[in-house]
Amino acid sequence: MKKLMFSLLCATSMVMAAANVSAAEKPAPVPPAPMADGEMLPPPPPPADEDIKSPRHEKMRKEMKERMEKHDKRLAKELNLTEEQQKKAEEIREQGREKMKPLMKEMKKIRKEMDEIRKQNMEEFEEILTPEQKAEFEKIKADNKKKMEKKFDKKHKKDKKHKKDKKDKD
Repeated sequence: MKKLMFSLLCATSMVMAAANVSAAEKPAPVPPAPMADGEMLPPPPPPADEDIKSPRHEKMRKEMKERMEKHDKRLAKELNLTEEQQKKAEEIREQGREKMKPLMKEMKKIRKEMDEIRKQNMEEFEEILTPEQKAEFEKIKADNKKKMEKKFDKKHKKDKKHKKDKKDKD
């Protein structure tokens, strides 16, 4: 039973570490909505800067760290872990983070390559369009962008409301 609980703690810690690392990474661009005929436009390329260090992102990293610490404390309490077990669990999480770092860098590189291929594909596609088709295509892209922004705004308003409601309960 103790082995099962420890394995569960380790697995949970690894998942949380992965979430922490991925949260620290630049968020993936939101894909555009499908066009009228059902085809999908490729996502726009990500911003040029590699590591985002804006105050907003720093705040997000801090909040994620606080959530992980709170989760670890709650799990340690629920499992009645000793100080030694808690220290060992932290070591395991840290080792997992270190092992994942090169993989995350590789994923970042692969995403960048994929974005470049998408960009090239879009440029090639636009080359085959007539001027009228290009104008129509630009309208379609603008409409899709508006739809995605509206959907994004609606989702984030809901998230903000949920956070506010949650704070009011606490």
